[in-house]
Amino acid sequence: MDRQQVIAAERASATRAVDAQPVIAVRDLRVLFPTQDHTQTVKAVDGVSFEVFPGETFGIIGESGSGKTTLGRALVSLVEPSAGSVIRGGVDPKGLSGAALRAHRRDYQIVFQDPHSALNPRMRVIDSVMEPLQMAGSRDRAADRKAALDALSHVGLSAELAQRYPHQLSGGQKQRANIARVLTLRPKLIVCDEVVAALDVSIRGDILNLFADLQREFGLTYVFITHDLSVVSHISDRIAVTYLGRFMELGPNAGVSERPLHPYTEALLSAEPIPLPSHLRTARRITLAGEIPSPVSPPSGCRFRTRCPSAEARCAAEVPALRELRPLHWVACHFATADGPPSPSFKTTPQETT
Repeated sequence: MDRQQVIAAERASATRAVDAQPVIAVRDLRVLFPTQDHTQTVKAVDGVSFEVFPGETFGIIGESGSGKTTLGRALVSLVEPSAGSVIRGGVDPKGLSGAALRAHRRDYQIVFQDPHSALNPRMRVIDSVMEPLQMAGSRDRAADRKAALDALSHVGLSAELAQRYPHQLSGGQKQRANIARVLTLRPKLIVCDEVVAALDVSIRGDILNLFADLQREFGLTYVFITHDLSVVSHISDRIAVTYLGRFMELGPNAGVSERPLHPYTEALLSAEPIPLPSHLRTARRITLAGEIPSPVSPPSGCRFRTRCPSAEARCAAEVPALRELRPLHWVACHFATADGPPSPSFKTTPQETT
C-alpha cells in the first residue's frame, strides 16, 4: 500500500468514527492490584482513554505484561476500575446494582484465550452453549435449545457435535463453541482476548474469517486483544499499541501498520517475520535492549524510555502527552512528527528466517 492509499484509508476510518456514537467510552481508566504482601501496587492499566464505535473492530496489541488482558476484563466488568470510568452505551455500570447490572452486562461479553478451560468438561457442548441463556433467567428450555443450536450452526458446528463433550472436540471446534456461547445473548460488544493464540496456525485464519462473517451478519462490535501484529492488522479498523499499562500509539489500521509514529510500534513491525529468502529482504529488524520493566515500579516520564535509543533527559522528566499528529492518529512521544517516529541509531540485525 503506497503513501496516498494509506492516507485515504486513514481519512475513511476517521470519517466512520466521527459519524457514530460510541458503544463503549473509556475515560482515564486505571486498574491497580496490591502485591501479595500488600506493600506495593501493580499498575496494570494506568490512565487509558479511548472509544469503540458500532460495527468497529478495535485492536489492542502489546507484549506480555502490557496490561491488555486486564483492560479487556475491565471493559466487561470482570475487573473493577481503581479509577476512571468505563461508559457502556451511555451508562456507567458503577451506578447499577442487582438485576439492572446483570441485565446490562449481557450486552458486553468476552471470549477467552484458552478454549479448553473455558468449557466445563462435564457438560455437553449444547448444555454449555445454553448456559448463558439460563443464567440470564430464561426458563424455556426448548427455546434455549433452539437458540443454542442456531448459534452453533452460525459458527460452523453441527447438531451432532453439539451432543459431544469438550474432550471430543478439537481446539478450533472448542473455540467455535465458546463463540457460540456469547452469540446466544446477542451482545453489543465482544472482547476477544487472544482468541487464536492457543490454536494451530492452520486454524487461525478460519477463526478470524468467522469473526468477520459474524460481524457482518449480526452487526457486532469487537475489541480484539492480541500480541500478534499480523493478526490485529488483518482484522482491525483501529489499533492501540500498549506498553506497561499505557497507550503508546492509537490510530487507523493502515496508519499504524504502514506508517507508525512511535518507535515502539516501529520495532514491533520490524519483528514480524517476512516470508522471503534472506537475500531478498531489504528490511532490518530493530532490536530493543532489555526486558519490559516491572509494572510495580514503572520508569518515570515515558515508560518506553529505558528501551528507546532516542530517549533524552526530557523523556525521564516529563510524561509525553498523547498527541494527534494525523487525523485520529495519536502518539505518546515527545519527538514524533506526522512523518513518523524519531530517527535514532537503532542496533539492527538481519530479519530472522521464517
